[in-house]
Amino acid sequence: MAVLSYLKSTILSKVVMAATGIILLLFIVGHMLGNMQVFLGAETFNHYAQFLQGLGEFLWIIRLVLIFSLILHIITSVYLNFLNNAAKPIKYQVKRYVSAKLTSRTMIWTGIMIFAFLSYHLLHFTMGVTNPEDYNYHEYYEGNSFVVEDDAQGAALENIENSGKEKQEVISERHDVYKMVVLGFRNPYISLAYIVGVVLLGFHLSHAIQSAFQTLGVTGQKFTPRMVTASIWFSVIIVILYISIPISIFLGLVGGKV
Repeated sequence: MAVLSYLKSTILSKVVMAATGIILLLFIVGHMLGNMQVFLGAETFNHYAQFLQGLGEFLWIIRLVLIFSLILHIITSVYLNFLNNAAKPIKYQVKRYVSAKLTSRTMIWTGIMIFAFLSYHLLHFTMGVTNPEDYNYHEYYEGNSFVVEDDAQGAALENIENSGKEKQEVISERHDVYKMVVLGFRNPYISLAYIVGVVLLGFHLSHAIQSAFQTLGVTGQKFTPRMVTASIWFSVIIVILYISIPISIFLGLVGGKV
């Protein structure tokens, strides 16, 4: 496959792995900033979700770039891990890890677990496959004013009729993403799975960022130690902000009226 010809070069493979990692990192930060809007309430969060859905073809271009980057990142990481293991054919009876940290030694495994978590996350919140009872909620509007919220348009319009309003006044609707997220994270198992997945992501990021800088040749006697510290703190902040959402919802601090 021509697109994978870069694998013939170890250096080029590392560059591709670093570049795709940076793309995925930018998405992680952007996705986090978007998700944090859940703390601003249903109107703000659903407006943000509606904006994304309104991007249409451009949103699909972004998704395809992310999917392509993720596939290349996984293939390259597995390939480089295979080369690394092949270079050490003799198994030592006693393993002594001196400079290798836990995060660097488990990159391939945390990567696999993160991929599994991401797959579940998409099936849950993006496709509504795993928990359809929480997914099929919509908001209905007349003009720019909120009318009613329900899980079926027929029931919503019936409520509008009962209030003396005309059906034709309802001119738009949108997916109630806020309610879906709140109902989802009220489930302790879903919240726990999300928290574990994000913590694994933090472990992966803390070493991946350091590795990307080294691969791209951005190093230095003073810069590298500072970069290592910054990558760890950056990963910790990412984890804290992400898990604050399920924790706040589960404790009733967010979405209490849903």
